[in-house]
Amino acid sequence: MSERWRTALGDAFAGLQAERLPPGQHVSPGPLAGAIEHAGLGRVDAFRVGGTPQVVRRTRRSLADVPDEPFKVCVQRHGRSVVRQGGTEIVLRPGDIAIYDTSRPYELRFDETWEVLAMTLPRRALAASDAVIERSMAHGWTAFDGRTGVLGHLLGSAVRQTPQAGGATHLGEAAIQLLSSLVGGDDLVDPGEALRARIIAYVEAHATDPGLGHDAVAAAHGLSPRSLHRLFESEPLSAMAHLREFRLMRIRDALLDPARAAYSTASIAGRWGYPDPSHFARTFRSRFGITPGALRKQALTSV
Repeated sequence: MSERWRTALGDAFAGLQAERLPPGQHVSPGPLAGAIEHAGLGRVDAFRVGGTPQVVRRTRRSLADVPDEPFKVCVQRHGRSVVRQGGTEIVLRPGDIAIYDTSRPYELRFDETWEVLAMTLPRRALAASDAVIERSMAHGWTAFDGRTGVLGHLLGSAVRQTPQAGGATHLGEAAIQLLSSLVGGDDLVDPGEALRARIIAYVEAHATDPGLGHDAVAAAHGLSPRSLHRLFESEPLSAMAHLREFRLMRIRDALLDPARAAYSTASIAGRWGYPDPSHFARTFRSRFGITPGALRKQALTSV
């Protein structure tokens, strides 16, 4: 299945490459696999794509095969992904959307079984300046923006039942208008809100780095530690509190997963930035009201 999947992915997306996750990732072993469905919508191509944990990359070598420098939009349906292009990293959860430029190298990382809806469109289709488009590619849009749900529904419906030629073109133009409203709406976004979103995406993407701290996050975004503190002082969670919550939830998910029963609690905690077992156990119990060992025992005995 691995080679068939690589071929199908490369054919559908002009040489896009699929690779296994690097060694040491806590995922179920197995061959690369996936499936693609496609619908042509005039200037837009819509896809439903899903598969096993993997990394897909657009390399410099394959850039010559990209037609008309299209943009690609990714609507996360199931699972979680990290989109990396240049110095930008965007974490997508179900309902979230990101846009990126397929004429440049990029990478999508899927740590679990996943499904996305995607659409490609020519660069000239978006009636927005290059500066506005570049800003739009520095962050994603969350499921809380109602337009993301409408766009996802439109693309999903088109792939499930390809409309007649005239209707397909109308759907494609509607998708372009929705995307244009998201991209153009960046001019109305509070700069502080956009920066907070980028910082949260950054700490989630680097959550396995045990050295990630307040000063390092501030420096990565050209901020002083004090400025980073002020940026989040009116928010429910600081940047570091968000990182702590994200790590603990990922650890909790792993402890509840029977497929990861062979991994020790210490190794799972260590992967998510908790090398000290005693400190981790206290922090985990304070957050969830139960020790990591007791939670895992409950999960395994209930299977």
